Amino acid sequence: MKKTTTGFFPNIDPKVYLSLGILLLLSLIVFSFQYTRHIDCENAKFIIHSDEFLTNRVVEFYDNTEGAKSWEWNFGDSTVLDFRQRTLHRYKRPGDYIVRLKINGNCVHEKLITISSISQQTGYLPIIKSPNVVTVGESISFDADKEDGESWEWSFGENGGTDALDKNPSYKFKSVGEKKITLIVNGDVEHTAVKTIYVAPKTIKAKQKIDIKSYEFEKPHVAFSLPVGNAQKDPLVDMLQYIPVSPKSKLKKDSISVEKKAPEISNEQLQLLFNQVAAQLKTKDDFKDYLCGKYDIPVVVNDEKLIPFDQFCQSITGKKIKITALRINKDQKNCIQNFNIQYKVKKYLIWMKE
Repeated sequence: MKKTTTGFFPNIDPKVYLSLGILLLLSLIVFSFQYTRHIDCENAKFIIHSDEFLTNRVVEFYDNTEGAKSWEWNFGDSTVLDFRQRTLHRYKRPGDYIVRLKINGNCVHEKLITISSISQQTGYLPIIKSPNVVTVGESISFDADKEDGESWEWSFGENGGTDALDKNPSYKFKSVGEKKITLIVNGDVEHTAVKTIYVAPKTIKAKQKIDIKSYEFEKPHVAFSLPVGNAQKDPLVDMLQYIPVSPKSKLKKDSISVEKKAPEISNEQLQLLFNQVAAQLKTKDDFKDYLCGKYDIPVVVNDEKLIPFDQFCQSITGKKIKITALRINKDQKNCIQNFNIQYKVKKYLIWMKE
């Protein structure tokens, strides 16, 4: 009996059908992979953000493109590539930079950013308004050409510390010579305004010349002389014979020495000094008068650790800090004995406790 075959193509080997099925399955897998990685390059969404597009400032890069699986950042300044979705970068030199982002290995998008230096910022620093030449002992008014200020710290170059906290202070210079005036607005010690003025000595006015016509001459001595009479004995001669001994002079009371007290300083002024220490503009020696020379007083930091004052100054040097609370204790001589401080440190655009 003859064997019959079934199917559309009875003469084709079944292995051919198997091969075609495998190729179809692989095609579907490749298509699905390409479909999931496909993005619209025209609608790529990535942002570049910074509070200040200045040299050595942090710039944030972030991509939010739908369907993005891999990223390749080229910052345009010959630095190494970055392959994270969100990353941070600093530019060391000012200029225009083209930032290239390659998404999923095939979609390239570009943006142009401009990095400036502090010296290129117009109106960035406050401007000190004052005469260029003043006279010693004369009251001089100062002003700051910056309207958005909330706190002002003036130093007039004679005491080495803070001399005024108003926007329009007045000051009398005590010595002649060049004086370096500094102004810090809103505690921004990195952008301190500086101006040098000259303090001149007082001018001595010539005395008014005597007008010979209006001068009143003294009367002749005859007008003051007594009339001539008989000689008389001086009564003091007889009186001195009965004076026994001159009384002893009273002992002077010992002068009571006045104890020297430390100068006054407010919490706000102390916070400004700490910010200057963090910016490496001040050192622990600038606190000498307020601490009465004691640099080992205890400091409670963030209610967690207790360290000496000199170690605390070293720990905040070179950091960007924000003081949230400060409490100081003084003795009878107004010397600071200890203080409790709470502050945060800025790391990666976030304020956190140290």
